Amino acid sequence: MISTLSAVAQVHTAMVFRNQPPQEDPSGNVRALAIRNLVASVPFHWTALPRVTVDTKFMAHCLRVGDIVIPSRGDYYYAWLFEGADEPIFPLGQLNVIRTAANLSPHYLVWYLNRKTTQTKISQLLTGSSIQALTKASLLTIPIEVPSLRKQHEISELDSTTRRILALRHRLNELDKAETAFLTQKCLEAGDPP
Repeated sequence: MISTLSAVAQVHTAMVFRNQPPQEDPSGNVRALAIRNLVASVPFHWTALPRVTVDTKFMAHCLRVGDIVIPSRGDYYYAWLFEGADEPIFPLGQLNVIRTAANLSPHYLVWYLNRKTTQTKISQLLTGSSIQALTKASLLTIPIEVPSLRKQHEISELDSTTRRILALRHRLNELDKAETAFLTQKCLEAGDPP
């Protein structure tokens, strides 16, 4: 069955503080998630997000487990699934937050939104000449193929395995770089033989 995103999920925009955005604060009450975290070339963990302080009336805007975050501006529109954290995570700035209905797995939807074919559809919905934007209204029109929950879970499991493999490869590359840096430094320190 093919549906539009509006039929299978709710979308809301993250808080945008136009006058005075929250400043980094080591004793802040939330961790701030921004576009730069989603489009970074290396995977991030919530503990790396900066702390900021927001008024308690805004705490309801913090992410819930299963929320999907996708940029609403910029060059990249990859979706990210929030799987939980030990501290409140506050989406900040030009982000859309998607909450799925009961018949749609958030893991599946993230996979579906990040597919090349869906990313091509998203690129056709962008507005703006110098700074591209994905509006909430455009996002809600994206067609979503919704198979059975069993099939969604199978696809999600395959995608999860692939993401774990990629994370392990990234970690191995980092270890290889560190080992090479260590060995080249030792070689340099040893100097030339007499």
